[in-house]
Order: sequence, then C-alpha cells, then structure tokens
Amino acid sequence: MRELPKINEADLSIEQFIIEISNWLLENDTADLLRAIESSLTAFLPYIQAQRMSLVRLTVDNRFEGALAVAAPGYKPVSLPAQGLYSPYLDQISKGEIIIAEGNMTDIINHDEFLLQKMEGIIAHIVVPFRVKGRIWGGITASRYIGPVQWQEETITRVRSFGQVLASTYERYAYWEKLQHKNEQLALLSRHLMDNQETERRMLSRELHDNFSQRMALLTIKASSLSQTLIVDSEKQSANALHHEIQGLAKDMQALSRSLHPAILEDLGLTTALKAECRRVSTIKDIDIQTLFDPIPALNKELSLNLYRILQETLNNVTKHAQASAVFVLMQHNEDSLHFQIIDDGIGCDLALNQTRGSIGLISIQERAQLFNGIAAFTSPEDGGFIVDIMIPTLKEYYE
Repeated sequence: MRELPKINEADLSIEQFIIEISNWLLENDTADLLRAIESSLTAFLPYIQAQRMSLVRLTVDNRFEGALAVAAPGYKPVSLPAQGLYSPYLDQISKGEIIIAEGNMTDIINHDEFLLQKMEGIIAHIVVPFRVKGRIWGGITASRYIGPVQWQEETITRVRSFGQVLASTYERYAYWEKLQHKNEQLALLSRHLMDNQETERRMLSRELHDNFSQRMALLTIKASSLSQTLIVDSEKQSANALHHEIQGLAKDMQALSRSLHPAILEDLGLTTALKAECRRVSTIKDIDIQTLFDPIPALNKELSLNLYRILQETLNNVTKHAQASAVFVLMQHNEDSLHFQIIDDGIGCDLALNQTRGSIGLISIQERAQLFNGIAAFTSPEDGGFIVDIMIPTLKEYYE
C-alpha cells in the first residue's frame, strides 16, 4: 500500500482532505484497497470529531454484506455482524434515511443490537446512507464518545461525499476480487483439463506400446519371413519394400508413444529428456538445434512435464510455421528462479494477429507457465525469428 499523504486537519480543509484521499486511493494497487479504505477512515476521524467509524455495505435484498471498521487510539472498532444479517437498523439504512442519535442510543437501535454493536458510552451516533449506481449501496457510520453531541448539517453532507468516494473504491476492489476468483476458477479448470489430457496420453501411449507395438513387431517378422520365401525377384523386392515400410511405421509408432508419455522424464530427468526431444526433432526435420542448460536441481514431475510440453509445443510450431534452419534452447537457473528460452531464426510472426485470433499453441504455453506462477513472453523481432521466454519464480517450491 502506498504511504498515506501527511494530513493535518488544521492545515487542510475537509474538502481538500477528500480530494487528497480520492487521488491517493486511485494511486493504490487494487489488492491494497481494503487497507487503504481503513486508513482513509482513520484519517477522517478528527475532521468530524468522531472516535470510531465504519463503512457498511448492503446486499440487493438489504442484508448485511460487509463492513470496514476503524477506531481512534484507545477505542475499539464496532463489532461486525454475521454476513447476511437482517435487522431494523439495516432496514432504515436501506430506505436511504439518515439515522441520527444525540444522547440516548436506544432511540434508534433496539437493546440487543445496542449490546451487539458495543455502543455503551457513545454520546452521538450517525448513519449516512448513499447511493451507488442508482441504489442504496450502504452507509457510513460515525460515533462519538467525547466531543459535541449534535451533528451539523455540513458535517453530514461531507460524510456522505466521503462515503461515496470510499464506496466507489470498494466497488473497484470488489470487481477486482471477482475477477481474481474467476481467474482462479479458470486456472483450476485449465489444470484439470491438462491433467485429464496427460492421463489420456498415458493411456494411449500404454495402448500403443502394449498392444499395437507388439502387433507391429509380429507383422515385421512375418513380412521378413515372407520376403525370404519368395523366389521371383520382383515379388521379393516388393516384399522387402513392404518389410521396410512396416519397420518405419513401427518406429514412428514408438516415437509417438514416447511423445505421448515421455518415460525418459521419469527415468533420466528433465535435462536429458529435453535434449533427447531436441535431437529427435533435429534428426527428422533437418533443423540445427543447439542447447545450453545450467545444472538444475531435480524438479517435481508436474513442472518437469509442463516444461517438456512447452518445448514440444514450441518445436512443433517451429517445424510447422517458422521455416527455421536453427533453434537455440537455453535453460538458466539462478537463486530462486528458472529462465527457459527457445529462439529460432525463422520468419517470425505477427504477434498482434496471433493475440487477436488466439493461437492455441501460444495460449497453451502461457497457461502451462501460469500453473507455476510463471510468465510466458513472446517476441518476434523485425528482422525475423521468434523467441519464447519462460520465467518461473520461487523455484524452490517445485523441488522434488
């Protein structure tokens, strides 16, 4: 949270104070706004000679949704009721009626609520409702234990203005919080989909290995035996060609099985698996792929697998679209972060167009990085080439 401006009520009028606070709230990060609102309430106390204040928010059906409460040194903030509470006190706020008590608090609040709100010793109390987006949003409350008993009309007007500033700020925070919650749900959904995808890949890989690979091996043996029994040269050549095609198909199937579920990751670790994938692509696509990897601690299976999938997806994009002749893969490890970079010398791409259309490959890379609070950045220099830049912070959390 940004530091609260130095404010002295003797030097700054209440109107100037509200302007200063409004600007200060706008400058704060959204995540810090609740604390900023509390600081604003506390700073406002001397201006209205109050010892405690609260910002009360109502639901659309006029029940208690939430509040922020503060008190001057030596006093206790109001006790907040349970969310969803309904009471006559809140009902008055929902009607937009200003509640003023000067002297006897039970004139405006029943005995049970009086005890609940810990209002003993209060000599003056006020609740000023206000509207946001056309409905009663809630109200701002203020209580005095010492000082004047009466509330001036000018004070009530200033309290309402101040409350609207805080309510707008609270709405900004609430909207951000909803987005955060939705983003968390989307991240969980993304993780769930990726987990399911990996499960399906493992099953398919096992089926290819245990069933089809065995059948292909048997077919290869039969094709070889057939070529040896034939006498006519043309038929023998055809049988040999068939035998070689079946062998090639069997190798492709084995490669597909390894691609679907890279057992090398579990057996030999991330660095070896990444290098093996680079060699595989370099061999079949005639692309010069160079690697430079720092020694890294053993990472957990989830992060290792996702880094491997990022490399797979990137090299897949390179072979399909980049028209590249060379690729450089870099992995650096410093104190508590991992830097993973894949650079090609291809024709590059229009990043703005990709973002507009939503490239599935790039989105997948971003989502995989975000699973580990990482950042995926994409750069396409004007003179060609493409860079995939992955940064994983707090790497120690993912040590095996």
